[in-house]
Amino acid sequence: MDKIILPFGNGISVFDKGRLCVSLIDKDGNKKLGGRMVKAVGKFFNLPVIRSWTFLFFGLWLYISSFILMDDIDERTENEKNKSFKIAKNVTIASTYIVLIAMLIAGFLFGFLVLGVLPSFLFKKGFPDNTSYYFRSFIIALMRFSFLYLIFTGLRFIPFMNGLYSFNGAGNVYLSGKEDTIRPRTYPLNFLNFLLNIFLFSTFVISLVSVNIFWPVNFVLNLIMFLAIVPIVYESLRFASLTKATWIKDIAIVTNWLVSIRPNTTQSEVLSVARKELENYNDFEKVKTGRVAMSSLFAEMETKLKASDKFETSDCDWIVSTVLGKNRAETKLERSVSEKEYREIMRACERRAKGEPLSNIFGFVEFYGLRFDVNKKVLSPRMDTEILVEEALKKINEFDAGSVLDLCTGSGAIAIAIAKYSSCKVFASDLSKQALAVAETNAKKNNVKVEFCQSDLFKSLKKGRKYDIIVSNPPYIKSGDIEKLDIEVKKYDPRSALDGGEDGLDFYREIVAQAKGRLNKKGWLMFEVGQGQSDAVSEIMQKSGFDNVTAVKDYNKIERVIYGRLSK
Repeated sequence: MDKIILPFGNGISVFDKGRLCVSLIDKDGNKKLGGRMVKAVGKFFNLPVIRSWTFLFFGLWLYISSFILMDDIDERTENEKNKSFKIAKNVTIASTYIVLIAMLIAGFLFGFLVLGVLPSFLFKKGFPDNTSYYFRSFIIALMRFSFLYLIFTGLRFIPFMNGLYSFNGAGNVYLSGKEDTIRPRTYPLNFLNFLLNIFLFSTFVISLVSVNIFWPVNFVLNLIMFLAIVPIVYESLRFASLTKATWIKDIAIVTNWLVSIRPNTTQSEVLSVARKELENYNDFEKVKTGRVAMSSLFAEMETKLKASDKFETSDCDWIVSTVLGKNRAETKLERSVSEKEYREIMRACERRAKGEPLSNIFGFVEFYGLRFDVNKKVLSPRMDTEILVEEALKKINEFDAGSVLDLCTGSGAIAIAIAKYSSCKVFASDLSKQALAVAETNAKKNNVKVEFCQSDLFKSLKKGRKYDIIVSNPPYIKSGDIEKLDIEVKKYDPRSALDGGEDGLDFYREIVAQAKGRLNKKGWLMFEVGQGQSDAVSEIMQKSGFDNVTAVKDYNKIERVIYGRLSK
């Protein structure tokens, strides 16, 4: 069974793989979530032709189930609910029936006049009496189709229907598998469009055939035509939804635009709540009063971070885990957070959306499975730098290295990670006293021994001491490019840890030139490099007597690490 999206004026219902999830937004802007398990239909009901009737009748049943769920997740008391119907308290049973009967009569008369009397009247005014019966049936059928189309066009401008169609537009984005909302009408097989097409084309075909025998026979024949139209509409919309031919999708927009409007941020977020609930959990758990569903929380966070157009959505996991004091695996088992935790999480999320790095928000960062304190005096270690640690550990194990030097150590992340996961002796240097203070604290917290030294590269290191491996993540940003960096880098990282000179290669030249006198025979020199710098750094190393120069790509397929062996 295909996914089914059922929109409402204030929310949306999503059915997928035997689960029905309802996501709503109340008048105060709070998101409500509920769901239930639904017995999946058998394989027989997914066969061609039959699946169209299944989609129709099962979808209608899901709509009824969704309305029941909506009432279940409404946390207002019965008295509060009744406040919405104050007028009803003053209406007698007799007057209620009078109103209902009047509405039914008005609806019947409108349909009778617009779809029954008006087309026949217009035909008689516009065509002679001796016009062919078949031509008459075709013109009247065409007029009825056109009048219905105009009526549905007018419904788009009613505020309640506008909200309904906007939530349907959000559902179209979800069904199409596209994150953007540029063309939210590109998935024709949505339930509203399916119903609309059945209504339009059954009206046209039944009017065109115009059976007029005896009313029971007329009813049966019209019902047969209706049931025959359902699979034709379904398979056509299904094909239009799955095809890659954009012109076919454009044809389907002729009706789909009537029930689909581009969703706003809130409507997309409400849909995202249901999507996350279905993606992350196999069952449903009622959210207690005073708590916020985890699915709702993550949807709201993603909306804020995506609006900034700079950050990874994985930041959400990091923020929530940190505030809750749990690891990511434990966080995934949580179904809701308290209102206090919610406010704290959203404050951190808003700071992140403004460009502040997570390390600055919380004062620490995770790197290679270890936790490091950071501040504005040191460069926050990033995930890509873990590749340099991995390659260094490989060389330590491969050549049984006994000593490693980390130049420009900063927070000490590289040196401490190597010391933690190897048995070799680790040394580290940095020009900044403040950075070394942070590094020493991190070494103690991670229970490792690293010999730190304040030094401008090799200058103040113990003379005559050599190392099997020298690693470094030196400043490599071009001086002129620093102001072009993201705000989280140029504002929160120290400039001294970024500026690599006019071409970004100053530190590489100096380190390579001096490293030859500081490496043991066949020792290794290993660097992290910036994007597009691998060839230049490789050339510098090769010209200085290093062989086996190799580039290693990061998680984004960018050459991030360069290493080589001293040839003599």
